[in-house]
Amino acid sequence: MIARHDFAARVAVVEDLTPACFRLELLCSRPVAAEPGQFVMLRCAPGLDPLLRRAFSLAGVRHIGDDVVVEMHLKEVGKGSALLRRLAPGAEVAMLGPLGHGFTLDDPGGQRLGLVAGGIGLPPVLFAAEVLAARGSPFDLFFGASTARELYEVERLAAAVSAVGGELVLCTDDGSRGEPGFVTAALERRLDAGRRYARLLSCGPDSMLAALGRLATRRGLDAELSLEAPMACGVGVCLGCVVELEDGRLVPSCKEGPVFPLDRLAARWRS
Repeated sequence: MIARHDFAARVAVVEDLTPACFRLELLCSRPVAAEPGQFVMLRCAPGLDPLLRRAFSLAGVRHIGDDVVVEMHLKEVGKGSALLRRLAPGAEVAMLGPLGHGFTLDDPGGQRLGLVAGGIGLPPVLFAAEVLAARGSPFDLFFGASTARELYEVERLAAAVSAVGGELVLCTDDGSRGEPGFVTAALERRLDAGRRYARLLSCGPDSMLAALGRLATRRGLDAELSLEAPMACGVGVCLGCVVELEDGRLVPSCKEGPVFPLDRLAARWRS
């Protein structure tokens, strides 16, 4: 497990990505060792309102001189995310992390990985894609959203996929861009055509993850799902984010996950 720290970070960038989503980049003066799939807990305001920090997946970590830039993509859904969207450059933010377990990016022996993202589930998948591209590990990336205006960072995704000779597949529910329909259907069409993957890595809404879990089970594929669950503490104390495992145990997603191998999860994710 990578050591976590409570950082005093400063806002470097707040930039709209879609009408609802925005990029937040925080500048840290100390090293941040993080894996794709891990997350951080952010304090949204300097006072006690809101009291609890909010959990956000990492979209990337890069170095600029002696500083480290931590990137997140957030969707404005409530008071906390709204306050973060309105932060000015230079504002200080308390950040606890990195937390949780990330994706398995070990070399699959030259075999291709399949990365699947839905909506605001893109950040950890984008992070994984850029790490894999830097290593020269082959992968395809499937990114789905409700409509074309909700697809973002497409050029960045295309660059990462192109670097390893993979395929970028965009899907929209309404057919306004890319292939029409669900992203899992686009993945299944490739599998029907003979495409093979050593492992599937995915993050997105529960309905998409469950559909991917069923598909992976039918096809005998290994898969890892990054689950979304409400988190109050981020360190396994409050037990507000429990996930049911295959053996019936309930475990905190923030500590045991948020990325879980499909075969560890309860049957509802596979059938």
